[in-house]
Order: sequence, then structure tokens, then C-alpha cells
Amino acid sequence: MNGIQQRLNSWQDGVSGTNCPIQPATNWTYNFSFKDQIGTFFYFPSINFLKAGGAFGPIRVNNRAVISVPFPKPEAELDLLIGD
Repeated sequence: MNGIQQRLNSWQDGVSGTNCPIQPATNWTYNFSFKDQIGTFFYFPSINFLKAGGAFGPIRVNNRAVISVPFPKPEAELDLLIGD
């Protein structure tokens, strides 16, 4: 993921051999720890045929309710992705 500082979990960043492959017809849940990072980020594979198959998109990181931010809450948030 571009721009994400992975802490304590960079071993599962998707590099071949760092974790077991996800088998067909199964799921995998990634758990990430983000510290002091809020905003919209982008994920994409480094293998072009996966990217062509639609394996890319936004990841929105919101602040926790217990942590205030020094600006008003946005009226709305939209993610616009354009791919070729």
C-alpha cells in the first residue's frame, strides 16, 4: 500500500514468500496497525495481470472516535478510481 507505514506487520506486505498463498475459494483477512495516519490511500499489486483484473482500490483510514482532529468533519467523502 502506498504511503502506509506498516508497524509490526510489514511481514504480510504481499511480497511473494512472506506469507502463504491464499487458496482458491478461500478468504484472508489482513490486520493492519496504523499510527498517526489518517486519510485515503491506494493499494495495488506489483504484478500487471492482477492489476488488470481489478485488484486495486482505495483504503480509507479514519480517526478513532476517541481521538479528535483539529478540523471539522467532512460533509461527504467520495473515492474516484480511474483505471485503464
